[in-house]
Amino acid sequence: MSLTRALTNSWRYSLIAFSMIAVLALASAACGDDDDDDDAESEATEEETEEAEETAVAEEPTEEATEEGTAAEATADEEAPADFDEEAVADFYSGQTVTMIVGVSAGGGFDTQARLIAEHLGQYIPGNPTVIVENMPGAGSLVAWNHVYNAAPQDGTVISYSIGAQILQQILGNPAAEFDAAEFQYLGAITQDEFLLPVTSGSGLTSFEQVLPPDSEELIMGGTAAGSSDTDIPNILREVLGANVNVVTGYDGTSNVVLAMESGELDGVIVGLSSAQSAFGEQFENDWNILVTLTAEQMEELPDVPPILDFVDDEESEQIVRLGAIDPGQYIRPLTAGPEVPEDRVLALARAIELLLEDEEFLAAATEQGTVINPLTAQELTDIIAAAIGMPEGVKARLQELLLVS
Repeated sequence: MSLTRALTNSWRYSLIAFSMIAVLALASAACGDDDDDDDAESEATEEETEEAEETAVAEEPTEEATEEGTAAEATADEEAPADFDEEAVADFYSGQTVTMIVGVSAGGGFDTQARLIAEHLGQYIPGNPTVIVENMPGAGSLVAWNHVYNAAPQDGTVISYSIGAQILQQILGNPAAEFDAAEFQYLGAITQDEFLLPVTSGSGLTSFEQVLPPDSEELIMGGTAAGSSDTDIPNILREVLGANVNVVTGYDGTSNVVLAMESGELDGVIVGLSSAQSAFGEQFENDWNILVTLTAEQMEELPDVPPILDFVDDEESEQIVRLGAIDPGQYIRPLTAGPEVPEDRVLALARAIELLLEDEEFLAAATEQGTVINPLTAQELTDIIAAAIGMPEGVKARLQELLLVS
């Protein structure tokens, strides 16, 4: 091999070797860059994960934050605007006296319940007025209804607790009912009534069948006036069922009727269960025989006494008995305000009655006196009376024949 060729080959080999080394170096550098990128990406991922976890922890509510949130929600609920201006209502009632007109004489079930309501109600009316009872008997509470509608102050200082059967009299068109039932403002009721027909043990009557045809015995009952349940219901029993019932009217209230029963002047009376248990508990437990309940079904409290519908055998008679004798028990004890009392005060009075019915002391006292709490809200009471106002014309015409004073 010549020296020139040897040098040429040596240079060629060196060039090849150099090229190979360069390629290897570049490959190594490339591999090193990939590793660095992976490391950088890994570090970035870890940092992002840590930041995300820190953010999640920061955003997750702590127990303290949860409690604060709940408290804030409760405060928001408490501070939610009322449906009346409580401050303005309180300003009006502060230092005032609210008079509860009771359309019967003292001593009966209405009066007893009214005085219990008056004792506790003032603390729930904004401004905490004093609440007193004023008895205004006459014409089965008609005097009281007319007074509250036409003569009493219309500022919310007078409310009424009177016999709701006068509402039916007005619906039927009694000209002596100088009010419009649709315009009264209804505040609610602490109870509804299920009427009973009790007689004294001295009457000798033990069953309702005894006063029905064909071999009926006479039943002499006491009442206040047309428009009151103690007068209207006996008239329905006589005219619709043929019961041998005579009613002596003119008594100031049920308490006076009961006194006449005890003296032997009368045999019986129509009375609500709540009054029977609260005002006349001794007679109810020890002397009276309950002949029938003015209810659609048997009462749980009186499982041995038949309901009136057991003695009704046609649809027309059933409608008369329901609308004239059974349904009025739902609105027999309404708490009402006059038609022009400002809305804020009406709403405040209705709310006060709702709060009263949550008062444990009031409920305990009601139980002790025998009052069964079976309440209606202001809206429920208003709806029931609206339904009575809209009764079928045929039934209305028949009730007018039976119940209106000629």
